[in-house]
Amino acid sequence: MWLIALLLLFISFILLFSLVASFFAGAIWSPTPMKTVRKMMEIAEVKPGEKVYDLGSGDGRIAIAAARKFRATSVGIEINPFLALLGKLKIAAGRIGSSVKFIWGDLYKHSLRDADVVAVYLSPQGNKKLKKKLTQELKRGARIVSHRWRFKGWAPTKVDEKYNIYLYVMGESDSGE
Repeated sequence: MWLIALLLLFISFILLFSLVASFFAGAIWSPTPMKTVRKMMEIAEVKPGEKVYDLGSGDGRIAIAAARKFRATSVGIEINPFLALLGKLKIAAGRIGSSVKFIWGDLYKHSLRDADVVAVYLSPQGNKKLKKKLTQELKRGARIVSHRWRFKGWAPTKVDEKYNIYLYVMGESDSGE
């Protein structure tokens, strides 16, 4: 009986840790609707062979869609271990192969220098924290597509009001700073 109680306590601790870590990383998980995912990739004009990063990837739906529907190579980075595992399971079940990779880790600590497109659905605070990293690491012409929240101080090059999607292009959107 004590073993079951210990196991439940351990699982509760892990779940609590996951929620707290997600909150401090920039957002609590809220799945992006699949229509919005498709629109994000279309607005970003993702092309076959491009490298797409999905920051705060949750269950991996954006990274998987980029690989499956747009034939990109994608990387999902998620701090919540349960969601990172779920993403990896979805890759295995979907037989997507090596075009999608999931990393369980802190999105602020991974290099984005080879990114062509960065997809985010973080909080306004998460975007604010991420902005400096994007400015320092992304090459000119790299696209950032954000669902719901703008990057304060940057001018989006495209806006989809219906789906709350904002597209930014390095070297254009950030030129006022």
